[in-house]
Amino acid sequence: MLRSLGVALLDLLYPPRCAACGEAGEPFCASCAEALVSPGEGCPRCGRPGRAATCGACLLHPPSFEAVQAGGLFGGPLADAIHALKYADRPALARPLGRWLADRVSLPPGAMVVAVPLGRRRRLTRGYDQAGRLAEQLARATGAPRLAGALRRVRETPPQVGRSRAARAANVAGAFAADPRRVAGRELVLVDDVVTTGATADAAARALLAAGARRVTVVALARAE
Repeated sequence: MLRSLGVALLDLLYPPRCAACGEAGEPFCASCAEALVSPGEGCPRCGRPGRAATCGACLLHPPSFEAVQAGGLFGGPLADAIHALKYADRPALARPLGRWLADRVSLPPGAMVVAVPLGRRRRLTRGYDQAGRLAEQLARATGAPRLAGALRRVRETPPQVGRSRAARAANVAGAFAADPRRVAGRELVLVDDVVTTGATADAAARALLAAGARRVTVVALARAE
């Protein structure tokens, strides 16, 4: 009750603002919310937008995760909000965006939440791990337990932006390790901000499965086309 009163007081003193444009509204104002694009139908495995059939990439190289769910397609206000969360020193946006995401995805029964971790260097530079903050808020909003620290990045990797599908996969191969004592036998939901080719999620899911996880699905704020 005290926490709820504190949040209400903060909202009164600092009215919620749109994560994309800064106008009144949380996490998006009416105009930005109208501009968001639903993922719609797509590959049932990686979530790639298009027809509702398994895409060629998943047929040739099935990913380690079972499926991808996203709040929307990457672009417009959603891309602006994610950029603000990651690069504009606005970790507080994880709370409204995590709640927004919780309303748009369906977690498997009994699943536990794990975040795709940042490398130590980038986490120190940024001051926080945006996927970890999102995972925390998603867990709170859905009531799912969160396994903080169960997955770690054991190798620093350069950013994925601008790399081809093959280069992305090579860049993150072997970059993650999971704690078998924490994940063995568990149904897991892997949380990240954006899924593009799925290479990072695949590498992280592979590490979780190697540590004994029963199944891994992926949830992200956005799916890139």
